[in-house]
Amino acid sequence: MSLRTLWRLPAQLLIMLGLVVAGSAHAQVQTPQAQDASPFAPGDLKRPVFDTQTPSYNVDGAQAKSASTLVAEVDGRAVTLGDVGDAIAELPSTVRDLPFSDIFPSIRAQLIGQQALVIRAQRQGLDEDPVVRRKIKATSDRVLANALLEQEISRSITEAALLDRYNKDYAGKPGPEEVHVRVIMTPTEQESADIIAELRAGADFATLAKRSSKDATASAGGDAGFVTLDGLTPEVGAVVFAMPTGQFTPFPVRSVGSWFVLKAEERRRQPIRGFSVVRDSLRQSMLREGAADVLRAAMKDVAVREYDVNGKETEGSLASNGVRRAQDSSK
Repeated sequence: MSLRTLWRLPAQLLIMLGLVVAGSAHAQVQTPQAQDASPFAPGDLKRPVFDTQTPSYNVDGAQAKSASTLVAEVDGRAVTLGDVGDAIAELPSTVRDLPFSDIFPSIRAQLIGQQALVIRAQRQGLDEDPVVRRKIKATSDRVLANALLEQEISRSITEAALLDRYNKDYAGKPGPEEVHVRVIMTPTEQESADIIAELRAGADFATLAKRSSKDATASAGGDAGFVTLDGLTPEVGAVVFAMPTGQFTPFPVRSVGSWFVLKAEERRRQPIRGFSVVRDSLRQSMLREGAADVLRAAMKDVAVREYDVNGKETEGSLASNGVRRAQDSSK
């Protein structure tokens, strides 16, 4: 029976015959060594038919190659997949977690537009403007400093360290308090004061929000849902979390250039938050806490000279003793 004839047989018959095709041009008949042996097992279990050696893959530079993949060109200037990934990483988590296929087109369009603006700015000589050059340097310095902090602090932020921090700060403890808030935003204090007067006279908050609020929640009657204290501006948060439920603010609240009338509908506690929920925020907290140690270590290796606004070296400058003084000052 040839191999070509074999492929024409029904699958059930192939199993009954105990035929195994093992990645070669020959079909071999396997004879079970015992009556109760599985018909799917090779005759010699010490020498399996299929290659079980751990495969070796050459992935050297795969990530770098992927990051350099071209996704657009603007006057010959490349926009790469790495550029797209960096832009996505800067997005809020609610947007960043959307499917890549949904985000990619808009991010690519944004980067293309950004390159077009850069080209236009350079043609006008803006990259030579002293103020622009200072801002470019400041941005470059900030990125480099943050990269160093991330690299050096991350070494100590292991999964074990994160779990220890979680067990200390979150495990078995209820989540933060939340308040169900309604909001009416107006451009002037007087408009907010007039709305408060209507509320005192018995007007419905949701109706007034739909009519007068300039906030994005206006169409929903000012309903902003449940919010935590860290999700609000300091001015609004201080008022909202101090108000009894069912009440509105007796006076307009000023924040971010507008005036607000606020109402606390109800309060609740978030359930215990799992490790996966707070892992990223724990890591960010530990990065912030470790920054001071890295800064102290960096200051030990540099000489610092300080000058006043007139360019005169200050009395406390470290110029005279250089690095030694810098090291001593950090002890």
